[in-house]
Amino acid sequence: MTDGFPELTDSFLAGQDILYSQFNDVEFYVEDTRQEHFYFNILKKIFPDLQFEKIFPLNGKKNVKDAAKLTVGSKKKIYIVDLDFDSILGLKENVANLFYLEKYSVENHLVSKKAIFELIREKNTKLKQHDIEALFNFQDLLYECKQLLSELTSCFILIQKYSLGEKYFGLNPARDFDFTTAKPKYKNNFIKQFFDSIEAALKTINKKFTLKGQIKSLKTNFKLLADALVIIPGKYLLNLIKSRLENFSLIWQVDLESFAYKLSKEADPREFEYLKVRVVNFMK
Repeated sequence: MTDGFPELTDSFLAGQDILYSQFNDVEFYVEDTRQEHFYFNILKKIFPDLQFEKIFPLNGKKNVKDAAKLTVGSKKKIYIVDLDFDSILGLKENVANLFYLEKYSVENHLVSKKAIFELIREKNTKLKQHDIEALFNFQDLLYECKQLLSELTSCFILIQKYSLGEKYFGLNPARDFDFTTAKPKYKNNFIKQFFDSIEAALKTINKKFTLKGQIKSLKTNFKLLADALVIIPGKYLLNLIKSRLENFSLIWQVDLESFAYKLSKEADPREFEYLKVRVVNFMK
């Protein structure tokens, strides 16, 4: 039990597809048990011609990969996982029915001008495209994300690379960033303390390691804005974007999951064209 609700066991999750086999032309398996409807919205957009009434979250990437390996001969079972840092760290596995997203997570694919402008219109339906563009610069907002989240993301990569055992930083944009200056910067000491803890953990691996040096070694992964938007965890991108839009009074205040869910309904299926092509080719 968690927060008064019964948890679904891995064994139940692994067998739930049997109940829906007669309704599904294809069975999609994803990682996150808490965002089933979120993924369902997106997959329905990507595969409008396929019949499926339910998708199947398996509670983690390892469970998805393990299940894919057990059913590799089935053309009906499609397993989709986040890219995370697997490409950077050389952790991607080649399994025929296992499909990686091309960005850190599905949330990264939701960072689109069209979807965000539609959310802004929920608060003021009369706003036209040029009206919204006059209120804030979408491209500048993306560059803010790159500037403020690249070092944090580098620390997350280092946590994985060296198995540091540290938790990811719990971001609170209003608390952690100062937007009153020409270029936004860190505020308070929470992020600095996190950086210090990562450096201390690195020293236990190799006394010659410095956080600055390790971040510099990863810098090429963040050189272009497009690269950064692939690597920075999607939830962190959406958290910062949501906070800024709320600051501008452009959207109603909502929690992060609701914000992501709203964006999922506006997701552009062209963002996932690569996934559609690969899955369709596999199913032939």
